[in-house]
Amino acid sequence: MIGLLNKIWKNNNHIVFSIALILVAVFFIGMKNPDSGKTRLVLSPDKTGLMTQKIQSAIDSCAKTGGGSVVFSSGTYVSGSIKLKSHVTLQFEKGVILQGSDNYKDYRNDAFIYGKELSDIAICGVGIIDGVNCYNPTGEEGFRGPHCIRLINCKNILFKDFTIKNSANWAINCRYCSNGIVDKVSIRGGHDGLHTRFCDNFKVDNCDFRTGDDAIAGNDNRDFLISNCKINTSCNGFRIGCFNFTVKNCQLWGPGESVHKIQKRNNMLAAFVYFSPKDDNPKLISGNWLIENVTVENVDHFFVYNFKDGLWQTGQPLTNIKMNNVTAKGILGAFNIIGDQDLKFSMKLENSSFSFREGAVYKGDLFEDAKLLSPALFSAMNFNKIELENVTFSKKSESPILNFNSGKFLFFEKLNLITGNDSKPFSIEKVKSVVKNRITVNGQLDQ
Repeated sequence: MIGLLNKIWKNNNHIVFSIALILVAVFFIGMKNPDSGKTRLVLSPDKTGLMTQKIQSAIDSCAKTGGGSVVFSSGTYVSGSIKLKSHVTLQFEKGVILQGSDNYKDYRNDAFIYGKELSDIAICGVGIIDGVNCYNPTGEEGFRGPHCIRLINCKNILFKDFTIKNSANWAINCRYCSNGIVDKVSIRGGHDGLHTRFCDNFKVDNCDFRTGDDAIAGNDNRDFLISNCKINTSCNGFRIGCFNFTVKNCQLWGPGESVHKIQKRNNMLAAFVYFSPKDDNPKLISGNWLIENVTVENVDHFFVYNFKDGLWQTGQPLTNIKMNNVTAKGILGAFNIIGDQDLKFSMKLENSSFSFREGAVYKGDLFEDAKLLSPALFSAMNFNKIELENVTFSKKSESPILNFNSGKFLFFEKLNLITGNDSKPFSIEKVKSVVKNRITVNGQLDQ
């Protein structure tokens, strides 16, 4: 099965990618009850003291018998770091709280729950993992404690039905991991939600992430599907680098319900920001993105890609994106794009609408300390091809609300611009080929 999927994923076509995802779902059906017929150990909460050793002993014993499940019966379990083992499921019964110690000295491997070089692992059940915002004076930025879940080089991973709250650092941190399912998981507060680096084949479905920092982040990923999710944050919804990246049927909104702990603010910066940090030595060129049936509200920017000098965006370029049926309301900027000098970036946007935040004043100077092109709703420089078909942009402005510079090909079809004045609605410079059909400005067909 894995060999077959690898062959399929080498094809860039989204249809083929969808078929691959179906095969992945079939492959993981057994993960819904991976411990069936194996060892089942039941834990009960202690009234006082840490349960670290008792929980770890149960996991170790289960692994020694070939795997199975460690069942947490209803109640609160206070623990320091615990290590997962291959073929073992942590199963939460309703009413379970797995609560971290508030003493950072009770943790190892920078994690509350840790796994390395494991396979067939799962955490399931309607329980709560509480990181208690564990304070570490020697931690990242002088206060961050352990990640709630940290996995390195693991495969065949299932996270289902539980909630993570008050994570002292990232809620779920995965590096070099593959074949992951995150289903019906909620995240409340903390820092980053799901952060993956150098990972492949992840499916995130029916999740609800409301975080203080980036909700879904990571770089050098491959073959990700995010669907039917709710995203709220005081930073970015997606700060991502990925090849074969699909987001479907998702809702994103600001301001953030949980404060950004470093910057002490709640505004949601962007729905989508490219992520390819140069100092991480990225190898993968991101592309083949599909974003469709997505709603965004009260977020500062919809999409930011700045390969020139963007924060953590300059490692490897982004190539092609397709967006369909996107609605963004109450935004300050829809698109700010500065592609690479080789003009690899292309985008097709159709059946969508973007409207400026009423009453806001926005000069568009900076985004995360990097200079943007302009305050226009759509600004793009250094691109191969941009196609806009059946798209509406609405912003009352005396300057152009669309700005294009230094590209190969620009295509407009059924473009609707609402500016509220008689000024020129768009600016086009140094674009080799421009095709414009049926452009409407303030209700009048533009000649």
